[in-house]
Amino acid sequence: MACRLAQGLAFLLVFLVVAPPAGAQLANLPPAPSWLEGGKSYEVKFEHQGKLLMSVLFVAADREVEVQVNGTNVGIASDAAKAASLNVTNHIRQGSNAVSIRAKDGGPVKVAALLELNGDLSVRRWIFTDASWSAPGGNGKVVIGSLTNADPATDPFNFKQTFDAYNSWQLAKRDQQSQATDPSGFRLPPGFKVELIRSALPEEGSWVAMTFDPKGRAILAMEKKGLLRVDPDGKTQVIEDTLLECRGLVHAHGYLYAHANNTKALCRLRDNDGDGVLEEKQELMRTEGGVGHGRNHIKLGPDGNIWVVNGNNVLLPSPLAASSPLRNYASDQPLPNPWDPVMFDGTVELPAGHVLCVSPDGSTVELIAGGLRNALDIAFNREGELFTFDADMERDVGASWYMPTRVLHVVSGADFGWRRGTGRFPAWYADTLPSVVDIGLSSPTAIFFGYGGKMPAKYQDALFICDWSYGRIIAVHLRPDGATYKGEQETFITGRPLNVTDGCIGPDGAMWFTTGGRGTQSGLYRITYRGDAEIPAMTKSAAPLRDLRHRLEAFHGGIPDGQVEDALALASGNLGHQDRFIRHAARLALEQIPLDLWKEKILNEKQAGSWKHLTGLLALARVGEPGMMSHGMVSLERVSWKSLDEERKLAALRVMGVMLARWGDPEESCRGRLLGLLEFQYPAKSFPVNQELCRLLIRLKSTTVLEKSVKLLGAAKTSEEILFYPLHLRYLKDGWSMASRRAVFEALNRAEKFNGASAYFKAIQDIRSELAAATPPAEALELAALIHLPKPVALAPHAMPGHTFKAWKVEDLEPRLAQVGQGRSFERGKAAAISAQCVFCHKMSNDTALPAGVFGPELVQVSARFSRRDLLDHILNPSKVIDEKFLFVTITRNDGTQITGSLESEDDERVTLKPNPLSPETVEVGKTLVKKREVSTVSPMPVGLVNGLRVEQLLDLLAFIEAGGDPTHANFKKLPPAP
Repeated sequence: MACRLAQGLAFLLVFLVVAPPAGAQLANLPPAPSWLEGGKSYEVKFEHQGKLLMSVLFVAADREVEVQVNGTNVGIASDAAKAASLNVTNHIRQGSNAVSIRAKDGGPVKVAALLELNGDLSVRRWIFTDASWSAPGGNGKVVIGSLTNADPATDPFNFKQTFDAYNSWQLAKRDQQSQATDPSGFRLPPGFKVELIRSALPEEGSWVAMTFDPKGRAILAMEKKGLLRVDPDGKTQVIEDTLLECRGLVHAHGYLYAHANNTKALCRLRDNDGDGVLEEKQELMRTEGGVGHGRNHIKLGPDGNIWVVNGNNVLLPSPLAASSPLRNYASDQPLPNPWDPVMFDGTVELPAGHVLCVSPDGSTVELIAGGLRNALDIAFNREGELFTFDADMERDVGASWYMPTRVLHVVSGADFGWRRGTGRFPAWYADTLPSVVDIGLSSPTAIFFGYGGKMPAKYQDALFICDWSYGRIIAVHLRPDGATYKGEQETFITGRPLNVTDGCIGPDGAMWFTTGGRGTQSGLYRITYRGDAEIPAMTKSAAPLRDLRHRLEAFHGGIPDGQVEDALALASGNLGHQDRFIRHAARLALEQIPLDLWKEKILNEKQAGSWKHLTGLLALARVGEPGMMSHGMVSLERVSWKSLDEERKLAALRVMGVMLARWGDPEESCRGRLLGLLEFQYPAKSFPVNQELCRLLIRLKSTTVLEKSVKLLGAAKTSEEILFYPLHLRYLKDGWSMASRRAVFEALNRAEKFNGASAYFKAIQDIRSELAAATPPAEALELAALIHLPKPVALAPHAMPGHTFKAWKVEDLEPRLAQVGQGRSFERGKAAAISAQCVFCHKMSNDTALPAGVFGPELVQVSARFSRRDLLDHILNPSKVIDEKFLFVTITRNDGTQITGSLESEDDERVTLKPNPLSPETVEVGKTLVKKREVSTVSPMPVGLVNGLRVEQLLDLLAFIEAGGDPTHANFKKLPPAP
């Protein structure tokens, strides 16, 4: 039974790649350093230019060595089994640099080293021990081989035990250190001093939030449960022991307000009997949804209300006040967002992360802004303006839809464009708003202003933002910019680890902050300034524009009786304002006014293509009805495109995109006219304009967009451009030629050579899978060498910090296998089969829309021979039983490198292997170079092919295979309604 099963399933779900040759460097992984042996010291010189966020030097040695960077001692290493991790950021300079390692006892030493130069996840460089290192003094050296194939358990550079820059927070795990980080290694501006007030005791857990009570005592939120008070004399008391993970704390109106993430509630607490314990607890607001990107920090607003920020796993509370400024939001993309079911946060509902304004007693809750990912905190400046620091999706680095961590000015009704999957709004969309400053890769936690701090004036006015992963607090220096602000960032304090979770200016004028999170060791720190504090200048520059914005924002919650005419005049008069934030406020005000009062004026605006015209049409697209499509498109046709600058051209294209997303496809005559207009513009000179034109032309079924996009793809220079076009060309079913298919597959292969994070490479894989599945079998055979790469693209250890795919086991799914037999999703099962490339290798269905497969056994009738559990078992454990005809051979060369593949031919002089059964490429090995030859015990089908699928997708895939790809099979019958 098992043998027959192996014959039928040996190549089920064949992956795109096979095992790499020994010694091969994998894309997007740190390079493998070589051991140097025979010398007493070693040195390498290198050039460094550009941004440097953090630099970490890892050194493994079989005896004690002294490590120097540019002539300065930076540390000691003495273990060959675990590399020492040295933070050398302060020692790397622009231009020429040198790293040297020497044995302290002057004898020969065996050394391996790896230097990380980290600008952020997309700007990384590695220096590592290899033949380029010299051995000063004529000692000689021997390069004895790389660590590529080292067992992770014994690899001295294994990032699960020796952490790179981005994962420095892991050094704070309790198995790494039992006390909070010694502040002597922290770096601050001149004149500042930092001290550790106390480390968390084991029973106090990890600290995730802090505030001060009216008596000047620190209140700390313990990650798992409860609140801890720390008196100035060091005395501690647990003052609340029921609330789970309070991420936000603030004292106001005689209460302590606590936002408890795992309790899923905003509560207010009070000590009524004077014993210090907060025995009175009232739940003011409850929110459902997840707790990952959950209920975050809170602040007391200048209006006396409690302002709350939630991550994108939290659902909106009910009821929301009718006066909420944020309303009428939608996905608003002309093409659907692909792969949502397998994307992280794939179940997020709009408006994603959001800001709420809650009355002190919880009776009124307004939705202020949204479209955030996971902003952990908010802060008000002196003018009462609100700011936040929103998280990126670090897995998306390298992709066209990546949005960096950024400081945002949170104005009334703002939608900052966070959407599921690939559908995020770029900053140029006219219906979103730009950042104050883009920070780059970081893990946002707390933010606070330096008001009241005893420090230089520029820091008193600064917005301090905390980065948990890289271990730093950044000072953002804001300056008025029209009705908003722009900022410049300055690193204020850094450490390794410095897993900062919260901070504030204390009642003593010092800066206080906590470290902790994810169960790591916590500490309470205090930063003071040795010099004289300055009095900051109290100015209100650009106040007139902010005041105008506030007047417009007053209508975002609705138009009071008797003020419709005034609101219409104010909104209409500012739709064309040169300030983007004023236009935004005017548009949202206009959307609250009855459509009949302004629709015709916008459609017939004399200055077609002006900001007033385009902003008004965007409002119309958002609040109008599908029957207005032809009128809206006719109004856009009046625009003289040659007269538009790039910003207005992008706005006009965005109006079209929103109309198509909300109203559907136009009538045929209108579609033809639009195609004539847009095809004439495509391609444009800029990538942003080309992105919008490409999306719209694909939606409108252009017959020229494929050819033009392929030409742009050939000239693309960045990972964002190279990935964008194949991502969207997937939607085109017709018009493909062999040349265009070849160009797209070549571009995807080129994209894999760029730096990027896990979702970037996952997207390349998914695009390749979908395009391959749509390729006729005869053409697919000719393109097999392009479609199936001979070398793998592995993911960097930091590519998915904190988020990994599920390593499925049979026992994980066995209890649910009965659910495969009814109520499954045919479309989702089919999509999983395409994503995993099953349909390309096997005939899985009699549906002619799917390829018949160019390799591997037919699987249409596989369920007649094998049980559901056996099917699952051999998908998850492909090497359990391997049929002889599918066995590979592994040859070990004399130099230790290996090659694995099917044996194609052999004579007296050479052995020929085919590493990839789907590629014509072969490798010849001279027999005199063969050290060992053995039959591989590993299936050509690698394990983990379905680890990117979630449980429901896996069950749907099993149902699809079991049904032979027949949508009428009983597996896909709808379940009866619940009684």
